[in-house]
Amino acid sequence: MEIEKYSSEYCEVSYVREQDAILCKWLKKCSGKEYREPLQYGLELLKKFNAKTWITDTTNGFENEREDSEWLMKEFVPYTIESSCKRVVFIISDSPLKDEIDEQSKVLSEYFKVFQVKNLEEV
Repeated sequence: MEIEKYSSEYCEVSYVREQDAILCKWLKKCSGKEYREPLQYGLELLKKFNAKTWITDTTNGFENEREDSEWLMKEFVPYTIESSCKRVVFIISDSPLKDEIDEQSKVLSEYFKVFQVKNLEEV
């Protein structure tokens, strides 16, 4: 059951109680404010609920702009490392992003348990 939710044409972010997780579901390509705003909202939910898991649904994912990737590593990841989050899950299946997700998983696995699954039911 979702408690609070951020929703835009680009992304949906919510806290899912059953999985004690923040779910970030990308809907279509975006960058800049449209990319960062939902992630910042997710960080607020992470702090509010002390969630243990961050789930990113990359089913409709896209390659990040360089500036957004830099922001992710400089701002988002360090905050997440210092948070209650212990697991990172990527929902990915037959995606052109597989190589990018593999690279991100490798970096993130230094700080979190990282999983790649095909759908939310596998989480």
